[in-house]
Amino acid sequence: MRPMRREKHRMPAEECEALLARAEVLRLGLADADGPYVVPVNHGYHDGRIYVHGAAEGRRIDAVRGGARVCFEADECEIVRSDRACGFTARFRSVIGYGTARVLSDEAEKRRGLDVLMHHHGAEAGGYDERVLDVTSVIEIVVESMDGKWHLQDD
Repeated sequence: MRPMRREKHRMPAEECEALLARAEVLRLGLADADGPYVVPVNHGYHDGRIYVHGAAEGRRIDAVRGGARVCFEADECEIVRSDRACGFTARFRSVIGYGTARVLSDEAEKRRGLDVLMHHHGAEAGGYDERVLDVTSVIEIVVESMDGKWHLQDD
């Protein structure tokens, strides 16, 4: 893995986990025959796994079928404005990681993934409509590595 350019901005591993656990949006990077593809998604994170749900067909599902390697990113950011040219900066926390994704086909696994996702967003788990489950995909991403960076004050 490439070294971080500004090592003093490296975020500790536990902060990476915390950011991923509270982030409202995850950007999921995939590749298919048409090239790179990034999509913002709702997600849930638990025990080294990210869960994403959506339609049971489409570009995202096509790219994931067969155990795709993926990239993901989540962040929190505030722009700090300046009166001088090129003086703007940002206060931020971000995490970027890599993993292997698969579409869950086992109904029990699918329900567990949805439970994690619902819990992540503060909703009650369970009680899923069978008709909705039939047309909903759940993707599980096993996190292989992730690294975080933060810049919380002026340097």
